[in-house]
Amino acid sequence: MNRFSDYCEIIDSEGRGLAVQEHPLKIAQKLLKNGWGLLLGKPEQQQAELQGQLKLEKVKVRFFEKVVGFILEGDRRHPRQKIKEGPRDSFGKVVYVDYQIDLPDRSLNEFSLWVNRYMDSVQVLSPPSLVEKHRQAGRDLIDRYSL
Repeated sequence: MNRFSDYCEIIDSEGRGLAVQEHPLKIAQKLLKNGWGLLLGKPEQQQAELQGQLKLEKVKVRFFEKVVGFILEGDRRHPRQKIKEGPRDSFGKVVYVDYQIDLPDRSLNEFSLWVNRYMDSVQVLSPPSLVEKHRQAGRDLIDRYSL
C-alpha cells in the first residue's frame, strides 16, 4: 500500500468500522442459512426472503444404492433438511433415502450441482422444474456417449 499512498484516499474513516460491517454480515449469514451454496440472489429477492415474503421451493430427492450410507451420514448438511429412510431389502439394507429441503429459487442451480454428483443413484422428485432439469442432464449424458 505504501507505494500507492499518493493515489489512495480515505473516503470515510468511520464508515467501515466493525459495528457497520456486522449488520451486512448478519444478513449474509441468514441468507446462507436459508439457501444452498454461496449465491445470495438479487437485492430484491434478498429483501423478500429476509422479510419472509419469498416462497421457498419444496425440493425432494431420492437417493439409491451406493450413496444411501453417505446421505444418511450427512445429518448436518443443512439446518432444515429432512432425511427419511425408505423400505429395507431382504438383507436389512435401506433401499432408498428421501432427502427433503425447502430452498429459495436462487439455490436450485447449486443444489442441482450437488445432486448431479450422484447422477446414477438419484432421482429428483420435486419441484417439476428441477425434475426436468435433472432428466435433461441424463439425456444429454446419454447423447454424449452415443456419438
